This record gives sequence, C-alpha cells and structure tokens, in this order.
Amino acid sequence: MSYFNFMFIIMFLSSFILVLGGDNWFMLWMGLEINMISFIMLIYSKDIFSVEMCMKYFFIQGVGSSLLLMMIILSGDYFKESILLILSYKMGSGPFFFWFPVFCSGIDWKSCILVMSMQKLIPLMFFTMFMCSIAWVILVASMVIGVLGCFNESKLKKFMGYSSIHYVGWMILCINTESFLWIFYMLCYTFMLLGVVVSINSFEMFKVKDFLLVKKPLLYLFSMLNMGGMPPMLGFFLKWWVFLLLVNKVVWVVWLIIVMAVFMFYVYLRLVYHLMVDYSFFHSFSFSGLSKSMNNKLEWVYMLAMGVAPMVGWLIL
Repeated sequence: MSYFNFMFIIMFLSSFILVLGGDNWFMLWMGLEINMISFIMLIYSKDIFSVEMCMKYFFIQGVGSSLLLMMIILSGDYFKESILLILSYKMGSGPFFFWFPVFCSGIDWKSCILVMSMQKLIPLMFFTMFMCSIAWVILVASMVIGVLGCFNESKLKKFMGYSSIHYVGWMILCINTESFLWIFYMLCYTFMLLGVVVSINSFEMFKVKDFLLVKKPLLYLFSMLNMGGMPPMLGFFLKWWVFLLLVNKVVWVVWLIIVMAVFMFYVYLRLVYHLMVDYSFFHSFSFSGLSKSMNNKLEWVYMLAMGVAPMVGWLIL
C-alpha cells in the first residue's frame, strides 16, 4: 500500500467521524465532500475506463452536493422533502437510480463493496434527521426498481447494483420505524455482500451465465441464498425483524415487504437453481467434500459468522 492510498483511507474514515461529530451544516456538508474526494481517489487507477467512471462519479456527486448546499442556504418550503430527494440521488436509490447500476458495472469488485455499503452510510445518517412522508415514496421506489432491475439483468455488477438499490429501501424502512435496526441491517448487508463478492471475484465471473462454470460453488451458493433471504439464514432474519416491527403499525407496508421479499428470493434462487438440482454437487456434499469445496479460511469464517449473526441479532433486539 502506497503512502497516498493510506492517506486517502484515513480521509475516507475521518469523513464519517466528521459527519457524526459535526454540530453545524457546514461541517456536515464538508464531511460529504471529503468522503466523495477520498472515495474517488481510492477507486482511481490509470485505466482509461476507470478515469471515466471517476469523472462520472465526481460530476454526479458534485451536482448533488451543489443542490444540497443550495437547499441548506435557502431553507425554503418543503425543506425536508427536498433534502431527502437530493440524498436519494446522491446514494443512487429510487427514484434517481439511473446512474448507480451503470457506475457499478464500470468499477472493480472491491470498489463495488464500498459504493454499495459504506457510501450509503452518510446519506442514511441524514435520513434519520429529515424523515417525512416523501421517504415512503423513496423506499417503495427503491424496492420495486431493485426487483424489476434484477429480473432483466445479465451483467453481474449491474445485477448487484440493482440488488443494492432494493436493500436501501429496507434500510430506509428501518429508519421509518424509528429504530436503530437500520445500523445493524447495514452492517449485516455489508457482511452478506462481502461473501457474494468474494465468491464471484474468486471465479472471475462477469455475467449471470458464468455461474454455470463454477466448480467449487459452496460459498457462492450459501451467500446467494443468504442475500435472497432463505430461512434460516441471516438475510431471512433481517427481513423478519423488520416485519415484526411493522406488523401492528402499517398494514399495507407489511404486504409490500412480503411481496418484495418473495420476488427478491426468487431472483436469487434462479441464479443457484442449477446447483440445487445438480446431483453431482450434493453427492459430494460430505465432510470431505465440504473441506475440498471450501479451501479458503475466509470462506470458513463467513460460513461460521452467517450462523452466529442471527443469534447475536436476537440477543441485541
């Protein structure tokens, strides 16, 4: 790691501290700008396509930051609604999702993890301060757009981008319940995403059809089912906890999240169905076969944590 990479990592982490500890609007806005610049430098490489993606991200975030600063200065009517719409644009959620999947398709998998998880943290912190009725429009649009985008996508990075848009809707829903569950949801989503990216990146897969070429698919199988929300995995319990918070409050939202959860599970199940019905794969699913299929210590840690995390969640909540 070079000196400059280390410096920008420190800047990237300090931006979150600056936003958490900021006591005025200027400090909060400055934290957003430091976060943007440090993230661009972390994903930058000398490849011409990477330079193009960095410029696109700078332009998109620059426009969003300018609008945000203008709204803070003017503080006119519909202040909260305008702030939430600008924040949804900056983190690529519905209804301003159009730039996010394209951007994800142009960066590497490590950068995808950052933009799908850490880069959404500061805007979601702002969401906790400005919750209003427009947040319901944003979360419903995010859930629906995420599911519909995954249905018709063949490129993996775009697929995971649309999936990230869908999960942003769940996090905003957690914020709407006035619960700290959204922080736990974000951490668990980042953990689940890490397993998917590790399994995908290890096989250098770029399209959905490349899953058919996987020879040691155990981590990929469980991480995809985890993201889809198959019981009794962590992804299922995250959605179940949100359901328990809303079951006696907003009935139409309960029906919405049930339908969206089923559709999202179908989308992920479709990607691993050929493994689940493959006789040769399950015939080798013995203790020795398990050891051969998971020869990476990181994979063992992921599988163990995936079983422990739901129990920890029950104790916390």
